[in-house]
Amino acid sequence: MLSSPSSLVFNRNVHYQVWQQLAELWLDMASKDETQLFTEDTILKLLENDSKNDVLQQLNTDKFFLLITPIFNALLYQEKDLATTAYQVSVIFDSAVITDKLIQFAYKQKWKINLIESLGTQLKAKLIRNKDSESSTDFILKAVKLLINSAEQSERHYSQYSTPQMENLLHYQVEQEKIFEQIKIQIAQNLNLSEIIQTAINRSCNFLESDRLLIYQLGVTLKSGQMNNNNNNIESVKTCDTVDTVTYEARSSDQITSTLYLHEEEACWAKTSECRKKYRQGFGLVIDDLSAHEHFDPCLQSLMMQLQVKAKVVIPINVRGKIWGLIIAHQCKPRAWQHQNIQFLRQLAEYLAIAIFNHQSYQQLQQQKKLLEKQVATQSQQLKDALIAAEAASKSKHDFLGSMSHELRTPLTCVIGLSSTLLQWSSTKQKMHLSLEKQHEYLHLIQQSGKHLLSLINNILEFSDVESGKHLLEIQQVSLPEVVKQTLHLLQESAEAKNIELRSEVSIKSEQHSFFADEIRLKEILFHILSNGIKFTPQGGKVILRVWREQHQVVFQIEDTGIGIATAEIPLLFEKFKQIENVRQRVYGGTGLGLALTKKLVELHGGSIEIESALGEGSIFTVYLPEKTIPSNNLHPLSTVKSLPHGVTGSQTIVLVTEDEASATFICQLLNTIDYQVVWLTDSAMAVSQIELLQPRIVIIDQDCSVIDVEHIVNAINHASLAKYTKVSLLCDRIEHDEWQKFTKCGVDEYLLKSMNPTQIIHKINRLSQQEVTVDQVQDG
Repeated sequence: MLSSPSSLVFNRNVHYQVWQQLAELWLDMASKDETQLFTEDTILKLLENDSKNDVLQQLNTDKFFLLITPIFNALLYQEKDLATTAYQVSVIFDSAVITDKLIQFAYKQKWKINLIESLGTQLKAKLIRNKDSESSTDFILKAVKLLINSAEQSERHYSQYSTPQMENLLHYQVEQEKIFEQIKIQIAQNLNLSEIIQTAINRSCNFLESDRLLIYQLGVTLKSGQMNNNNNNIESVKTCDTVDTVTYEARSSDQITSTLYLHEEEACWAKTSECRKKYRQGFGLVIDDLSAHEHFDPCLQSLMMQLQVKAKVVIPINVRGKIWGLIIAHQCKPRAWQHQNIQFLRQLAEYLAIAIFNHQSYQQLQQQKKLLEKQVATQSQQLKDALIAAEAASKSKHDFLGSMSHELRTPLTCVIGLSSTLLQWSSTKQKMHLSLEKQHEYLHLIQQSGKHLLSLINNILEFSDVESGKHLLEIQQVSLPEVVKQTLHLLQESAEAKNIELRSEVSIKSEQHSFFADEIRLKEILFHILSNGIKFTPQGGKVILRVWREQHQVVFQIEDTGIGIATAEIPLLFEKFKQIENVRQRVYGGTGLGLALTKKLVELHGGSIEIESALGEGSIFTVYLPEKTIPSNNLHPLSTVKSLPHGVTGSQTIVLVTEDEASATFICQLLNTIDYQVVWLTDSAMAVSQIELLQPRIVIIDQDCSVIDVEHIVNAINHASLAKYTKVSLLCDRIEHDEWQKFTKCGVDEYLLKSMNPTQIIHKINRLSQQEVTVDQVQDG
């Protein structure tokens, strides 16, 4: 379409503004390296003439601008039309025509003959033979575009040197600009990427008069239904398969074979994979005749023959330094691809790269938006939960203070009143008669009230110790029937006082009576549940304790015929300082700590507790405690894995080893709020001795402990066959990379900074705790 620039000569009448824009184009080109600019008076170096006033002055005085670059010559010549306000402008790229034009100008200006002869000689020496190049074509297109803009305002006047190629160039430029302008508009409107690409290649295929224009995309995830139908060879592509394939296509007619979703065989691409680097660097493949191309890959040559391709152009689409795909133009006959065709495809690739980048950025923005919305929703829910928890805590505190006020005042009033009576009687024996039976009754009431007060205070202190993690279990071998017998004996008097039948059903073989647990705490667990059943069972009712073994655990079940609990209120039953309803606070009394403490003690043993109840029908409490084994010095230690059927999925015990009381208090309180059972130890030696008994999910070790102490704890975990179950975290103020490397080699999995906010600590602890582990995995360890 566009011949060599040396044959291009354009003459046109234009307004002053167009002349000014053309002159500025010449002045701008003159700033390039190795470029000379000649004017009527002298050779100027315009890099020093940046101000607008200098440019305007130069435009008003100079009649022509002659550019001589290493690859082309360009003359811009103007004459003022005195009859109109227009300028007669000539744009010439041919060296001979430039020389003739300037000699004519010299004669018109009446230069001396010797100067005119010298001008002709020097111009012939300076002017170079024009060459086809990217920069020369770009310059010509810019100049022609300025002339196009003035087409509707100026008349066309062609000199004797004008050719029909100018018409071709103008048409080519106009159509090209229309295509690119449409792409820019679609990008600005944020239209769908597929629509932008398909529209672009449809128009470009017609514009280039190509038989087939396609986009070959790299790393595409195809869905079911997208397939290769080339030559009726239908190959389904599984969902999520990633392939390099044709994703967009335009054909000049239906007779041209479709290549949509065609992906080359792996062997083909493997041989041409070295081209990826070239394409990423901007390499373009141009083949005018495939049959004459000796070095073309045989695999691709065969594919081109199947598709009846005789000539092709391949231009890369690079997005942010990465090759996204290729623009490929096919011709079914040999074709001499013109330079402007290649330049058009390169510009098309650049525009499509912009559209792709915008699409990718938009998708990332949408993902970030969704993530942000999710985070905002999560944080909003957390704030709501925190508010509800704060309100519940406030109400719980208020209820507790009200309950404690009543519970403490009643026995204290009794103690103070009766003791005052006894004191007054002892000082005035003659005036006041008090029988021996009455004195004994008063003393008994004072003793009972004192015991009640001591029980209340002990419950509060004990719950505080357990919740803060200061409470350790003293695991030893106990007899289950004996524990049951002693616990029932403690409560027999209370049951008889209400005429309640209290009995046990122990369904355990004699050889299975032994069980490893903290005897005192086990009795306490049973005591709290049984006393709770007695308290809420009317006179004449029943409270039954059943015990049996199943799998690797012991089950304690307490059933009563009491008043029962509404289903909606069951979740509140194990909350600290919580009683189901105010009526019960007045009628039944208590601190509301018994069952909360029971749940803590059960979890400290690695067990769980469940409840079934209905109003007016009684309640059934079921406690599951896993078996524990104590290693013998003379025997290989028995694996504690057998005690983990419940523990693997539900154990939330955390051992904290630190002497820092402030940090320990904070972490214990924080983790207790999210249902972790924290055991606080101040000595690493204690941790080593307790690992196998406690079977913790996580061990948190203060950085103040030495690497040797950490190694001892990790060895204890390995010795107890808990390496795949128990995770180790370091607690530190700050930690250097080299120091962290030493601890990781010792077996530390994570670290917690004391400066972290509660959310960060909870996130890390949950991540460690939620790492999946099965019983089989632990046994394999």
